[in-house]
Amino acid sequence: MFTRSFLGYHFDEGFISVVGEGDAKLSIVTRAGCSRFVAHVLVTATKSSLEGAQLSFESARVSPKEITAQLEKKLGKKLQIKLVDYEETKKGYDTNPVAYIQTRILIADGRGISGTEDEVKATIAKFFPDWNPSPWQEIIA
Repeated sequence: MFTRSFLGYHFDEGFISVVGEGDAKLSIVTRAGCSRFVAHVLVTATKSSLEGAQLSFESARVSPKEITAQLEKKLGKKLQIKLVDYEETKKGYDTNPVAYIQTRILIADGRGISGTEDEVKATIAKFFPDWNPSPWQEIIA
């Protein structure tokens, strides 16, 4: 599990660091929602349907700015968003794990989504059409 400061969240200091502009969306799902989806797929899907399959699923797509707004509601205080230069951070992602996560995994370059919206819909329709994940806000609430 990542620590909050590792991801750029500094609640005690009153700010969040975001690489880029903070508008890029990322796929988000609660731990319980993810576990339920994966368990269901592993129990119900045929081996042949899983061979080479890409499981694109999410409960929502949100931006760091939207996450910050939800955090502000929970914490009852305003948080400053400190924008970090994407190109500067990207320079270190081959050698710096924090830079790698902030630029490649967390969304600054658009890779924080599990697939296109059509791929997500197709995965859910194929493997777990009745899946009803908890709202993403439960991750924070």
